[in-house]
Amino acid sequence: MIDILMSTYNGARFLAAQIDSILAQDHTEFRLIIRDDASTDETVKMVEDYTVRDPRVVFVKDDRGNLGASLSFMALIEASKSELLMLADQDDIWLPDKVSRTLFKMNQLLEEHGGNVPLAVFTDLTVVNEHLDVINESFWNYQKLEPLLSRRWQDLLAQNVVTGCTLMLNQAAKKAVLPFQLPEMMHDHWIAVNVAKYGKLEFVAEPTVLYRQHSQK
Repeated sequence: MIDILMSTYNGARFLAAQIDSILAQDHTEFRLIIRDDASTDETVKMVEDYTVRDPRVVFVKDDRGNLGASLSFMALIEASKSELLMLADQDDIWLPDKVSRTLFKMNQLLEEHGGNVPLAVFTDLTVVNEHLDVINESFWNYQKLEPLLSRRWQDLLAQNVVTGCTLMLNQAAKKAVLPFQLPEMMHDHWIAVNVAKYGKLEFVAEPTVLYRQHSQK
């Protein structure tokens, strides 16, 4: 069982398409655990509706209010009990084999290093606009990122090449990234640096997500 962790905030416009893409994955053994970060639109109602329609969707309610994206995701990570966990943004589209492709690489790492070593896998993304028109087939090329920098935590500290919504972690990696001691750092950067420092961070050099970019208005 995999925990897919999503933090939402005023995401009603694109949320249904994202949740639908996750529920349509070819690997079906997962829970989609959602924490809302004090939305004021229809996000909460949409999430509650999905919990009725599909038992794999779990809505986590707490009284901490608006934490901001990084602290909200880290709260979800702390609460997760599954052996493997993934992170999901609220406005992307997951390709149908995102989970299975990432899991294949993770299983290779588990076979090689064992479950006691902090392990994480990240992937490339396809950059799209609000209407899902392709801007660039590769986020790494688009942003001139070199994924091989992930092999050294010192390089990652200077430049993060890991996008949070592509990550899969094992429980040992979860332990390595908690507690979250630098809240001024983005959560995916913090995760990448600590897993690379204390364990193994690997990548899939193919996009698994349609990474929605929003126009500036």
